[in-house]
Amino acid sequence: MSDTIAAQLADILGADAVVPHSELPGYSVGALPQVAAVRPADADGVAAALRWAGQSGWAVYPAGGRTMADLGNPAARPGIVLDLTRMNRMLDFQPADLTVTVAAGMTLAELDGIVGREDKCVPLGAPLPERATVGGVLASGASGPLRNAYGLPRDWLIGIGVAGADGALTKAGGKVVKNVTGYDLNRLYTGSLGTLAVITEATFKLAPAPREWAVIYAAFNDAAAAVDAGLKLHSQPFAPLGLHLLNPAAAQRLGAPGLPTGYGPVAVAIIGGRPAAVQRQLIDTALLWLGTLAAVHIERDDPGAGLTALTDLPAGSHTVSIRINAPPSALPAILALETCELPGAGPPGISADVGFGGGRLFWWDDFADADPVEIASGLRQIQATAVSWGGDAVVERCPESVKQHLDIWGPQPSGFAVMRRLKEQFDPARILNPGRFIGGL
Repeated sequence: MSDTIAAQLADILGADAVVPHSELPGYSVGALPQVAAVRPADADGVAAALRWAGQSGWAVYPAGGRTMADLGNPAARPGIVLDLTRMNRMLDFQPADLTVTVAAGMTLAELDGIVGREDKCVPLGAPLPERATVGGVLASGASGPLRNAYGLPRDWLIGIGVAGADGALTKAGGKVVKNVTGYDLNRLYTGSLGTLAVITEATFKLAPAPREWAVIYAAFNDAAAAVDAGLKLHSQPFAPLGLHLLNPAAAQRLGAPGLPTGYGPVAVAIIGGRPAAVQRQLIDTALLWLGTLAAVHIERDDPGAGLTALTDLPAGSHTVSIRINAPPSALPAILALETCELPGAGPPGISADVGFGGGRLFWWDDFADADPVEIASGLRQIQATAVSWGGDAVVERCPESVKQHLDIWGPQPSGFAVMRRLKEQFDPARILNPGRFIGGL
């Protein structure tokens, strides 16, 4: 059957757009093999593939750099994978107007390289920028460690192009920074995991690129001292672009340099800007924290390595991770989850965002002999705890056997009925990423 489907897709998109059968195992969605995969070269190719899928009754699973491939509930049924990585073109760049438009398959590293030549940036900051694509970052709602200063990727998105489930190509927003009319479809598509439409292009506003970076690694004797120091720094006018607290297990995985072992949480402060401003922030931060530190190291020779390590921490070698979305007031409680153990595993590594709020728990255990039902129960308890704080928790990575026993997105939100109606309107045949989003949408 797969050969017949590949032949049909080759007639529509061209033989060069169809993934060879030998590469197809790499396109499985979770544990579910797919019948075909295609790499369209442009939005018209995406639209054609969607029209074919709608007529043929196959599901469609959009993909980019696959850095967030573990995110989502189990796929509902087989279908085709729509690999957008060939769509990596710059469509429009207006440095003077502070806007840039790119196709969805462009990687963050490619985008940064182009706009960086004009001393600009699009501060998306998602993990693995050499692989992560613009479309994938928007669809998954991924963000980085500087979100307290820059916000989320959707905050920089001013225009979007999508292909609907019926293959219709539409655009929303525009190519000017001041754009306030109409429904904000940019935010609707962002974070919807490709369940409403397939993102084909995006227009962003630009920010000045920091000229210099520095990273402060500071170890504290206990969590109370770390939280107090972090909140004090965050309240200052010279607060860093990003400020995170890591428990010792996460700090060890990060490879925080220059710090001896045996202390409590480690604060990682990312400072960026003009050279004189960076120098002043370093001095002011050191004076503020004077007397409360157990140990400190300031990295100026290679600060980019620290920022990269912190950004990529969610995409590391862990086997289970859960992202907690909660207000900054929950910071002490998040660090206290260090005592939380899953069956067959030790305590987690924890990374908490002081300014933006929330954090992540990581387990690096193999869970080979653990009962997936018990693991799922432990993760649901964390999700329920996050809800009690006024937030939620999303299981970003876990074994497929565990996913069979929980909704990785947690309890259905209060607006789930609206989400379901939107799905029915945008994708009535349920061909786009079926089963993988909240509540099995």
